[in-house]
Amino acid sequence: MFILMPHSNSSWIFLGVLMALGLLCALAPPARATQVILRGAWMMAPARSSASQPPDAVATQALRVFNTHGLVHLPRGSHGTWVRLLPAVGTWPAGQWMLVIDQPGLGVVDLHALGQAPQRQALEDLDQGALHTPGQLAFRLENLRGDAPLWLFFQPNPWLGSSMHFALRTPQAWAQQANGWLAFVSSALTVLVVMSLMGLWFGMLLRDRAYLLYAVYVLAYALLSAVSMGYAFHPLQLGLVARDPAMVARVAGGIAGAASILFAARFADLYRHLPWSRRLVQVLAGLFIAIVLLSLAPWAAPRALGGWLQNPVVVLAGPSVLILLILAWSRGSRYAGFFLLGWSPLVVLTVCDSLQSFDLLQSWMWLQRASLAAAAFEALVLIAGLADRTLAARRDHRQALHRAEIDALTGTLNRGALLTRLQEMLELESGPLSVLFVDLDHFKRLNDHAGHQAGDQALVALVRTMRLELREDDLLGRYGGEEFMVLLPGQSLSQALGVAERLLQAVRLRRLAISADLPGLTVSIGAAEAQPGESLPRLLGRADQAMYAAKHNGRDQVQADPLPQRQPLQG
Repeated sequence: MFILMPHSNSSWIFLGVLMALGLLCALAPPARATQVILRGAWMMAPARSSASQPPDAVATQALRVFNTHGLVHLPRGSHGTWVRLLPAVGTWPAGQWMLVIDQPGLGVVDLHALGQAPQRQALEDLDQGALHTPGQLAFRLENLRGDAPLWLFFQPNPWLGSSMHFALRTPQAWAQQANGWLAFVSSALTVLVVMSLMGLWFGMLLRDRAYLLYAVYVLAYALLSAVSMGYAFHPLQLGLVARDPAMVARVAGGIAGAASILFAARFADLYRHLPWSRRLVQVLAGLFIAIVLLSLAPWAAPRALGGWLQNPVVVLAGPSVLILLILAWSRGSRYAGFFLLGWSPLVVLTVCDSLQSFDLLQSWMWLQRASLAAAAFEALVLIAGLADRTLAARRDHRQALHRAEIDALTGTLNRGALLTRLQEMLELESGPLSVLFVDLDHFKRLNDHAGHQAGDQALVALVRTMRLELREDDLLGRYGGEEFMVLLPGQSLSQALGVAERLLQAVRLRRLAISADLPGLTVSIGAAEAQPGESLPRLLGRADQAMYAAKHNGRDQVQADPLPQRQPLQG
């Protein structure tokens, strides 16, 4: 899985994302031309109208004509909405046909056709025997009579209304299109759910709120899409959601909006790159939270207000966050670029979809399909960005730990790291362990005559020389000033003395002289072997005393601690 891929392979992540997007696009059913051209008109239902009785000749004078080649936004009035469909030319064709309503939104729709029994459908209908396709209602028609109109009654619903499309298709064309659309929706929603579960898992595993916000955002958007297209009811059969799908959709949309904004701020580090954006982010997220609270209110008025606010808030928040991300990216936020890559297509398409509620962009009938594909694409890009962010954070953490343990001048372990490693070895007691204290002779004189820069060069040269004589398992570190310590795991005192003699000889042979008027540098070494159960301070004290004995006896030599080697256990 790409989550575990190294940071250097991020280009493969994007390749995988693009391949996944291509797969989704391949699954999307192609648009099919309508076999029968329709003439459409709609009107708000009068106060005392009935869903079982189409409008009379007097009432039809209020009909408003609309173009059936594009989308039409039909507001759901307090008493419902009537739609009349007629053949654009001549009479209805003979045979079996399917009247398909794309993007009908939530709510019950009744069909009245002369000579046929009334039919009733709704996206949220859980009836297994009804014809169901995600985002569509389909009414079966047979042997339509002459030019008698088809009447559709959209019952009152708290849903704001949708920009829908009407088409008459043959059963074969409808079935082919419906199967392709079902496969596409299933694939896209599966991507969203899987990505949200991955985000939830890694959020809990890494204790990173960015992953959790991502998971909430993607899962809420998946729920919103599933409800608005009817997928939550068929094939998922979520009866609990069917009780009030409009409220669930508004709550899911509000949660998705708030979580996406807060996730963007955290993921792209907006507050660091744009400190002034904090208040704007809070206001935008607060508007979506207000929609959620209003939608959950037990009174009709605030719930209606929550529904009315939804599209204006989306139109306001989407471009605002995009501008913030562009500004943050221009100021060096790498992950604002990730967010822009994944989120921009969905935001643009979502805003365009919201504009259709204001009778704009009505010829863009592909927006719903494109929005779902963009959501799946975004989920993949953002999880890839989170993976890249996590790997970068881990790399930075390792580098910080490394810098905290390494002496800046010599590149060896520093005193703290040395003592930590030695304490771990003493507690492990996995065999013999010896310690060497190495001190550069006459270091003060070197600094006084040649300067501190020469002294630093001598320390670096000494480390380079000693490393050539040590094993891979041996640890070398700077204990302080010109004093170094060597940890020799698995080495007895006699073996450690052999190592120390090699170090002395290597320093002599290299003749570490900084200037011609100064003698070659030498070292004094003290050696000690850890005793069973011995404490860290006592072992260090013995090795330090041995080193000072070597200096007192003339320098350029090795002295062993006078304590005996490991004593055999008494029976």
